[in-house]
Amino acid sequence: MRPLTRASVIAAGRRSRWVVIAVWLALAMLAVPLQARLSERAADESETFLVRGSESAEAKQIINERFRRGNETAAVIAYFREGGITADDGRRADADALALCRSGAIPNLTMVATPYQRACGETDPLDMSPGGSLLTSPDNSVILGTVLMTDDSTPAIEQAVAAIREVVPPAAGDESGLRAFVTGRAGFEADRSAAVKGINETLLTVTVVMLLLLLLATYRSPLVALVPLTVVALAYLVSAGLAYGLVAVGLTEVSGQTTAILIVLMFGAGTDYCLLIVARFRDELRRARDVEEAMVAAAQRTAPAIFSAGAIVVGAMLVLAIADFNATREMGPILALGVAIMVCAGLTLLPAVLTALGRRAFWPAIPRREPESARTVTFWGRVAGLVHARPGVIAAAVTALLAAGALANIGGRPALDFSESFREAPDSVRGQQVIRDHFIPGRAAPLRIVVADEASGKVQSALTEGTHTPVADMHAVARSVAADGGFLDAEAQGQRRSATNLLIFDADLRMDPFSERATDTVPALREIADRAADGRTVLIGGTVAENYDARQALWRDTRLIVPVSLALILLVLTLLLRAVVMPLYVIATVILSFGFALGVSSLIFTHILGQPASDPSLPLYAFIFLVALGVDYNVFLLSRISELRRQHETRRAVTEALERTGGVITSAGLVLAATFATLMAVPMEALFQIGFVVTLGLLADTFLVRALLVPAIAVTLGERNWWPSRQTATPG
Repeated sequence: MRPLTRASVIAAGRRSRWVVIAVWLALAMLAVPLQARLSERAADESETFLVRGSESAEAKQIINERFRRGNETAAVIAYFREGGITADDGRRADADALALCRSGAIPNLTMVATPYQRACGETDPLDMSPGGSLLTSPDNSVILGTVLMTDDSTPAIEQAVAAIREVVPPAAGDESGLRAFVTGRAGFEADRSAAVKGINETLLTVTVVMLLLLLLATYRSPLVALVPLTVVALAYLVSAGLAYGLVAVGLTEVSGQTTAILIVLMFGAGTDYCLLIVARFRDELRRARDVEEAMVAAAQRTAPAIFSAGAIVVGAMLVLAIADFNATREMGPILALGVAIMVCAGLTLLPAVLTALGRRAFWPAIPRREPESARTVTFWGRVAGLVHARPGVIAAAVTALLAAGALANIGGRPALDFSESFREAPDSVRGQQVIRDHFIPGRAAPLRIVVADEASGKVQSALTEGTHTPVADMHAVARSVAADGGFLDAEAQGQRRSATNLLIFDADLRMDPFSERATDTVPALREIADRAADGRTVLIGGTVAENYDARQALWRDTRLIVPVSLALILLVLTLLLRAVVMPLYVIATVILSFGFALGVSSLIFTHILGQPASDPSLPLYAFIFLVALGVDYNVFLLSRISELRRQHETRRAVTEALERTGGVITSAGLVLAATFATLMAVPMEALFQIGFVVTLGLLADTFLVRALLVPAIAVTLGERNWWPSRQTATPG
């Protein structure tokens, strides 16, 4: 007996089943408080969207470590009145600034300023001081207030922005018609965090309801619908607790995006693993007299397939750990851990619960013993007959359809800018639009530039005491960069010099800093900075540079992660099937369905939903989930083909496997597609797009690739599927 099967059989024993259930319940109860702590840690995403080793990340680190108050985060208050700001409006802005200073509600507050006064804050000649020309728009319709704080963690920013919005006039306007928008980096971060706040609870509720309805429709039994959800829920709690342990000891980080996808992945894939065992257990109950005997037979047939399918997903998720983009890299270990725990629960906890319930689990549709001859022709039997009769026509037609959809990817799509990141524009986006229309657009998100007094190209050499270049020379570098780079009055935006001969200053772009055009200017600006520095090191950071570095990192990560993950998946399939030909075309068909999903989604986003731009992370995330999960569920069909091949020639084994597994595999695909569809309920465009593309791809994979294309190719190739093996192969 294989070790995998042995684990399931032991878990289903008359006494051991209760021990297994008790252990899982105890682990889940211990993990409940840790799951809450994981959510708290995920709330701080201040480092999530940086790129390790990038110029912008290095600039941020140096500013935070080497400058007093260097890590200040700014909230910008844009006071706006059609027809021009009045004297009363100016007095209101000053009064708001004083109220914020005295409230004590803003963590680590360092300064509040308006065009007319510094309401509070340390006196520092290098800080930006109030000045009408800088904080008042040329048409006098907008004035800007600035709130600086040194705590840039997400919870602190949320608290600060909430406190500001309690004091200033609402964006809809007060009784006098004065409107105020809280924007700037702090406003953007707070609104982005608010958009995903409660996402885990929402996704969990929607996912459970959708899965429960699908399981009830499939099995018409309340107990058997609740059992997989209970098993997955316990596994999720244990996974969340262990994930918090990894985060607590510093092995990885976590974000709200990761915890959201963890829920979707575990409940989707985990329920499908459970479905495979439940369906086989029900089939075996129709042949076996004893419940334990039925579970042993079910475990022997399903455990290797579930383990192999889980190994594919775990491997694909672990590959994400080699990414440079923090949001991608931190996702890998946590998602891999979740799937691994889910596989363990599926192979131990589920058999224990099912054998404890016995045939009652399927009430009222309790399976009874029946002869094999009692089987009737089903829908999937007719599909299998069609595939067996016309495999070439079906393969050609499905391939042509998928290829046509994939062709829509030609030409690509522009990247989302910040204003397009939300399904509905929040306060910070509307404030940025006001600033863009009435000021130099870059005022809300200036570039942060570090000039180092050294010529070696390594900033760290400037962090040691040594000979200092005159400050005037370093300011000349700033002026040159500003003039050549198209910035506005870089020196007036605030300069600061550290004790280790580093200078930082802010510079405003003459374009919307959150647009793709602004992101595209970063390489040219860095070249200009290098020329102006005359051998000194200049680092360009800030939101615009971080966006550029993130986009470049995502492209690099995609070029690395895609081939590595494909090689890993090919290896697992080759070991499972002991063949090369079948794994190759299975992977090719799933890649084709990925291209179809991405292309058709592009058409729908552009021409129906009115959103031609795409999140830069979409291709990578869609590829990982679609290819890993698409191959994952092909494993269920392939393992059944390999099993039946011991009694039949390959063509008959394929059609019989399709007939027997078509229903459960299609149900599994619908379950997984439904869980990823819940991401479309999130008000962030990036998660909406990921949910839409993956859902469409899973549906295409379920009804076209697994149901028609793969079986048709397998029937066409016959015994050549198993090359180079010449003997009957048994998976696992």
